[in-house]
Amino acid sequence: MIVIAALVILAGVVVVAMGRGGELARDRPPEPAVGDFRTWYDVAAYRPPAALLGYNAAATEHALAELARAMAERYAEINVLRSRLAAAELPADPEWQTTRHSADQGSAE
Repeated sequence: MIVIAALVILAGVVVVAMGRGGELARDRPPEPAVGDFRTWYDVAAYRPPAALLGYNAAATEHALAELARAMAERYAEINVLRSRLAAAELPADPEWQTTRHSADQGSAE
């Protein structure tokens, strides 16, 4: 009889801890939207919602998918800009040119 009562109490604690306890439930933050990860700080500041053991898997997967999409868009934009820059064939400005050899010489002095 005591074992059954202990199991019922334990089950109640688990239900409340998972956020299904009515007024005791914590507000879950909304899942990240398409534009939520615009800067490095947005990524660093994101905290996925907690679950009983670790993080909420669905919300974390959604956030990782949004991060991957944002990074893919950014890399695609960088590649387009690099190809446009290469196609422009602008003359090199020696003031902005740095090579490994010149950088090493500057630090050795």
